[in-house]
Amino acid sequence: MRARILDVAEQLFANAGYAESSFRDIASVANVNPALISYYFGSKRALFDSVYKRRGKELTDRWAELLDELEARPDQPPTVEELLRAFLVPQFEMRSSGPGGTAFMQLQARVHSECDELSFQLRREVYDAVGKRFVSGLERALPHLDSAEVDWRFVFVVGVGFYMSSGLDRLLDLSSGRYDSAQPEEAIRRILNFCTAGFMGSATVLPSKKGEGSKKSPTKARASRSAKRRPRHAKSSSTRSD
Repeated sequence: MRARILDVAEQLFANAGYAESSFRDIASVANVNPALISYYFGSKRALFDSVYKRRGKELTDRWAELLDELEARPDQPPTVEELLRAFLVPQFEMRSSGPGGTAFMQLQARVHSECDELSFQLRREVYDAVGKRFVSGLERALPHLDSAEVDWRFVFVVGVGFYMSSGLDRLLDLSSGRYDSAQPEEAIRRILNFCTAGFMGSATVLPSKKGEGSKKSPTKARASRSAKRRPRHAKSSSTRSD
């Protein structure tokens, strides 16, 4: 009965949103007394958290499994492409796993568009530990980039992955019906190609902060110091006075 309540709540939260889904709605579809939902979960927020954490754990467990496999290889550290594939594939697996998985990916897209502190806290609790493993692996795979560059780029990948795996993208609309994202393997290959190229790109050049406009770049500063250390050349004989 508890699992049935979670399944029904998952569908309603995904389709109508948290605010528009009441205990009474969930109880009616699940064919249970609303008091039973209160008995199992206490409050609607606690029910929502339980719905989210249930499949969120399935997703993070799958991520951890793939990371463990990559990191267990002797003398062959994971590449950027392998790490990104390990991040993207489980999301599309979840989406294709059945109505519950599809609903969860849509629910996840809703949660990631919410800016209240409870939503942020829920995302931190579910995803931070394994997310930081991905960041660490990407930093090791890209030692020539500073950590800020890697962190920013991984957040971009998170956005792309969650948006495209939700099934709510607008590829069909924007391509005037020519293309759609219904085939998971094609979607993964195209996203992976795009995101890997982005990760492998050169470092971002930022404008100087206020008050730093007169500072030289590290390259120019090194060249200037080298020039100062070189001895002055003697004047040519054609310009010396007798």
